[in-house]
Amino acid sequence: MHKLLLIVSILLVLTTLGCQSVEPPPEFYHERADVLLQRAIIYYNEGQLAKALSEALKAKEVYPNDPEIYNLLGLIYMDRGDLTEAEKYFRKALEIRPDFPEALNNLGSLYLILGKYEEAISYFQKALQNPFYQKPFIAYTNLAWAYYKLGDEEKALFYLNKALESNPRYSLAYFYRGMMALQKGELEKARINFRRAVRFNRQDMAARYFLGLVYYRMGEVEKAKKIWRSILQLAPESKWALKAEDKLLTLEELEGK
Repeated sequence: MHKLLLIVSILLVLTTLGCQSVEPPPEFYHERADVLLQRAIIYYNEGQLAKALSEALKAKEVYPNDPEIYNLLGLIYMDRGDLTEAEKYFRKALEIRPDFPEALNNLGSLYLILGKYEEAISYFQKALQNPFYQKPFIAYTNLAWAYYKLGDEEKALFYLNKALESNPRYSLAYFYRGMMALQKGELEKARINFRRAVRFNRQDMAARYFLGLVYYRMGEVEKAKKIWRSILQLAPESKWALKAEDKLLTLEELEGK
């Protein structure tokens, strides 16, 4: 009888244990979310924003405590033109990790787009205070452009130079230096900087367009035409292709007279 009761007790314990679900550790969900996040980043870099958004939202559902996910969501919404949603997600990333330099820089970039230059500057400066920020040249460049928009050209040049000290191949810093020189009519300085911008980023169609404009103003029309034609070949659907095409058509009309 005692043996029978013992066997029944063991079976009851085993049955009870078998009915209990074992919750996976948090690392399990984090790893699953990271797979989705990496897939979203690939789609984002390819310009497939709808797919990137779908994967990033899935990652958020799996592991809602990763600031990297919210930062990417902010970037996706910013690229889609939904700045309200973008701001919400950048701020969520910073709630989780207040010193997250990429999110600080991205939120600053959003305010730069909105023309809130003082707010933008504060976020760029916070990003640069993080000694582990791996790409400070991005925040330095954005900081420079914010100061330029406020009319402080001296600080703008100072921070562009800081950006290029950090990364001598950062094309956007050269592009902004080119734009500043062009505004002042310093065509040779503008030419040098736009050429470097194109050299370090072959896909920078804005730099190509303005390089063509500089050559045209310098009287080197054939070089200008060559540059503008390259935009039509490399990025025929871009807004810079339309601008380049307008310039080429205008030149053809003038030459035909």
